[in-house]
Amino acid sequence: MKHHGFDELDLMIPELHDPEQEARAGTALRGMPGIESVRFVTGGALVTYRADSVSKDEICHTLRQAGFRASTFQDSFSGATGISSD
Repeated sequence: MKHHGFDELDLMIPELHDPEQEARAGTALRGMPGIESVRFVTGGALVTYRADSVSKDEICHTLRQAGFRASTFQDSFSGATGISSD
């Protein structure tokens, strides 16, 4: 879904089990240009981002560098669902 120039990305992040891991993932994501917001849910995150500044692949790559396995569960803008390999 697109809101005021931002896209939303629903990510599966299996390693998110406690607030410390959420804080680490949040710090990595919020440090990226184009990230508007990050909301954590059990086993994942909903990321609002500006697609003209950062790509879905860059978001997943940043999480992998921070030690997480991240995969796209749903791209809310395009409506594409399912797990994709990174």
